Amino acid sequence: DTPVNRLTAALTWQIPVGRGQAVGTDWNAVVDGFLGNWQYTASGRYYSGRPVFFNTSYVVSGNPTIDSPTRDKWFDTTMFKVQDSFARRSNPYYYDGLNGPAAAFTDMTLTKSFALSGKYRLEARIEAYNVFNHIVWDQPDVNISSANFGKVTRKRVDSNGREMQIGVRFVF
Repeated sequence: DTPVNRLTAALTWQIPVGRGQAVGTDWNAVVDGFLGNWQYTASGRYYSGRPVFFNTSYVVSGNPTIDSPTRDKWFDTTMFKVQDSFARRSNPYYYDGLNGPAAAFTDMTLTKSFALSGKYRLEARIEAYNVFNHIVWDQPDVNISSANFGKVTRKRVDSNGREMQIGVRFVF
């Protein structure tokens, strides 16, 4: 795989519910034990698009990169022509600034810690990855004989939709 730019940010927030908090300050110990003092974490990840590589020899009249690509026109396909057989390759494998679709994800976690005794505790977690179920689009089609040449039509197979999991962890 080729390198991409990555940006990650996270925010953790103690939910103000439970004894000594804005809501539930007078709850009994049992109710507070289950509903109070949850922690919320949200994180975002952004990945720039991967470079678009042309492994086939074409005759290309300039840089096909466009300013505002859409899924129906990711690069300027009018600059490409089929190259004669046995002709020496003249086009580069990659054009500066021509990258595939970017991907952005938001993950969220709810965490609650239950003190058992001394240094022992139980931690409950509810986690959601790609919580908004964003589609990660694959690279544009670079086969000049395809009806989809220059279009982004496929979802990446190595990317998942929303995933949720529930976990319990014993800390000692």
